[in-house]
Amino acid sequence: MITLVSFGYKFGDPPDTVHVHDCRKLRNPHNEPGLRESDGRDPAVKTFVERSKGFASIYETAKAEAKGFGQITIAFGCYGGRHRSVALAELLHEDLKRAGHDVRVRHRELEKAEA
Repeated sequence: MITLVSFGYKFGDPPDTVHVHDCRKLRNPHNEPGLRESDGRDPAVKTFVERSKGFASIYETAKAEAKGFGQITIAFGCYGGRHRSVALAELLHEDLKRAGHDVRVRHRELEKAEA
């Protein structure tokens, strides 16, 4: 089982895992008027994040980690836990599912907001 978790640093420490990727260096969709109200599950936000400088490095590292272990939790963090970290977790989730991996995704801040 591979678990992917997105979170916001402003809301506390990352989940208890040794595999944490800081997405705050990527361009922030929050600063784009057309994307601000969406979250990282939105296709336009995913595309925006994918095109950010530094995306490929974070993504490929996390993908290699996911495939290198049987059971693992990988966390992605950004400032608010709404855009960049969610998009990365979603994109990797889709990719790993297509490859036949047993994977689940949790969005800590979005789940709090939707509760």
